[in-house]
Amino acid sequence: MIRNSPSGYGVIFEDVLPPSVLAGIDPTCRQRQFGHVPMLWAWTAQILDGNESCSRGLGYIQSWSVSRGLPAPTGGTGAYCRARLRISDGFVGEVTRRVNDAMASSVRAEDKWNGYTLKAIDGSAVKLMDTPENQAAFPQPSEQKEGCGFPVMSVSGLLNLSHGGWEDLAVGRLTEHDSTLALKHLDHLGDGDLLLADRAYCSYRLISEMRDRKAHCVMRLHQRREGVLDWRKGKRLGPHERLVTWRRPMFSNVAKSMSRDEWEKLPELQELRLIRLGYEDRYGKRRKMTVVTTLTDHEQHDGVELHALYARRWEIELRLRDIKTTLDFEMLKVRTPEMATKTLTMIRFAYNLLRLLIQRAAISSGKPVGAVSFKGVLDLVTAMHEIFRHESGRPRRRSARLGLLLNLASRRRVDVRPGRSEPRAVKRRPKPFALLTSPRREFTEIPHRSNYRKVS
Repeated sequence: MIRNSPSGYGVIFEDVLPPSVLAGIDPTCRQRQFGHVPMLWAWTAQILDGNESCSRGLGYIQSWSVSRGLPAPTGGTGAYCRARLRISDGFVGEVTRRVNDAMASSVRAEDKWNGYTLKAIDGSAVKLMDTPENQAAFPQPSEQKEGCGFPVMSVSGLLNLSHGGWEDLAVGRLTEHDSTLALKHLDHLGDGDLLLADRAYCSYRLISEMRDRKAHCVMRLHQRREGVLDWRKGKRLGPHERLVTWRRPMFSNVAKSMSRDEWEKLPELQELRLIRLGYEDRYGKRRKMTVVTTLTDHEQHDGVELHALYARRWEIELRLRDIKTTLDFEMLKVRTPEMATKTLTMIRFAYNLLRLLIQRAAISSGKPVGAVSFKGVLDLVTAMHEIFRHESGRPRRRSARLGLLLNLASRRRVDVRPGRSEPRAVKRRPKPFALLTSPRREFTEIPHRSNYRKVS
């Protein structure tokens, strides 16, 4: 069949994204080498290979073309790059939705917390290529001199901790606050969801919007509220818990982030529960931390358990590290904001594909989803996916090889190392290069090691 995948990933996930379904939603069904379906899998392979160049993706297309008896595309990577840009958002959105639905339908009871689907939210940032288009949409930090920095795109992510996949990724400018970007994820929160978030998201508006959707949250109390917290106020539920009532902030305090109509829709009062307990920070010091939650029934939901549950928010930091460090996407090598957004969407799709495989490996072996190593499975799949390439339409052989892959993946476990010290320090010294303090075309380098000067 001419629509087969140019890599083995299409065959591995054939039950979730069968060729017949992809052909039905593919607006480029008459194209061959650079149609949506071949490009989808070539770009996925390019991402999972660790942010490889377009030359690697073109190589997948050329190899596949020869194997199908088609003429291999010649020339440079221009046609491949233009084909990536042509992939429609609707097509990528539909295939991503199918992958997410497959993960959601396989969530076990033990993957949830007291029946709630755990989700976490956090923000990060990625650099883009220094082009006028990128600078206009996502300017570099204001403290950097013009021509000496890179455009920076702020990214907000909503992670489903029950299966490990990304529910949503949203983009914005570096100057946009995390709680403002979080509003873009509200359509992915609903009844039965429990959101974990750090203090940056502890806003009256976000908590109110979540309650309107019957979702709950556990957040660290914002530092401004904690600074003026009077533990004597509110209803005492225990030595470490209080039931408090928050008032809607004055419009003058939030006028920059919402309109008058949006402010008036907020409830005037909200009843919330505060839990304050001790914890040990990264330096081994004992400190107090206060979390706020919409789960106000202290008899149904134990306060110590909720406080301990907040620690699972750290998992989203590790998942962001999977993308930025493991997959090497600290920088998106794209020239336009449109391509930056599309690349981020494809990263989410490729990442969730691997998470689906991890979830299946964990279920088949009876292990928690978080016990299977992302990096271990990534190494395994990138090494083995090509053996699936010619198994499309051979259900028995595909099933046997998939069973072997899942068995091997379940053995790639996360090492548990309690008490391990991992200070944030680097061992390798940087090279003796000067910092770029003027645009590169104006900067002059003195040809002596460690001796540089700027052109006046």
